[in-house]
Amino acid sequence: MIVCPNCGQPSGAIVRGKTVWEGIDDHGAPTGLPAEFAMVQCGRCGQVALQVREDYGIGFDGDEPSIVYPRRHQLSWSVPEPLRREWEEALGCFQAKAYAASLVMVRRTLEGTCMDHGIQERTLLAGLNKLRDQGSIDGLLADWANALRIAGNEGAHYTGRAVSRQDAEDALDFGEAFLDHVYVLRKRFEDFRSRLAEHKKSAQPGIEASS
Repeated sequence: MIVCPNCGQPSGAIVRGKTVWEGIDDHGAPTGLPAEFAMVQCGRCGQVALQVREDYGIGFDGDEPSIVYPRRHQLSWSVPEPLRREWEEALGCFQAKAYAASLVMVRRTLEGTCMDHGIQERTLLAGLNKLRDQGSIDGLLADWANALRIAGNEGAHYTGRAVSRQDAEDALDFGEAFLDHVYVLRKRFEDFRSRLAEHKKSAQPGIEASS
């Protein structure tokens, strides 16, 4: 029996294959705990997952299996720690099937991003607009953020409608992409552009970069 990471439902797991890694390298030196990997198929939705059990000295049966695929959401360490903490709580709510709470926590990461950029507007909408106006996000990211803001509002206020798993999962995915663009890809692009400028300065006279 597993809680399927794909459909989120408890289900019987059909083992489709197993393999064991002995925890040693090509020269016979130990590099980690022996691990048993099992490919399991959900009896409800039919999708597959990869689970692992490690041997801590009492055999594989002494360890609770953990899912290694599909991969768990993982934010970059470039995202500030307070925002990563909020994000982990959003993910924890999702895994506990508290989908409305997950939307609210994703919304809090947007508020935190505004505050991290020195924006102290009275409303999140105004804060996101200012984040866009100062060039920290572009038009597409602003659209994503606004959609997440609206979803977060629906999670925070009673509407009589249940928040679906799909809506919460989409909010997590778009929120993760938003944080990744703001704190990871933007900085990588600026570093890349700086390196190009340095290369141009150090280029030999008379040599032009190809278009």
